[in-house]
Amino acid sequence: MKKTSFFRTKEGSFSIAFIVIMISFIVEVIGLTINAKGLYCSGFLAILAAIIYSPVKVYLLKKSCP
Repeated sequence: MKKTSFFRTKEGSFSIAFIVIMISFIVEVIGLTINAKGLYCSGFLAILAAIIYSPVKVYLLKKSCP
């Protein structure tokens, strides 16, 4: 029986996405507080990437690879 690492499972990838969203939210709030547009935008883009990660993996990557 082959053991799979936790972060290779569906739950593990959702956990990583959640952690990225939480860290990016903090970066976004810091960017708003110190009025740094670049920091705010990078936090927003990281949140967006973490949210889009699951649908892209399920519907695009898993469907195209046999």
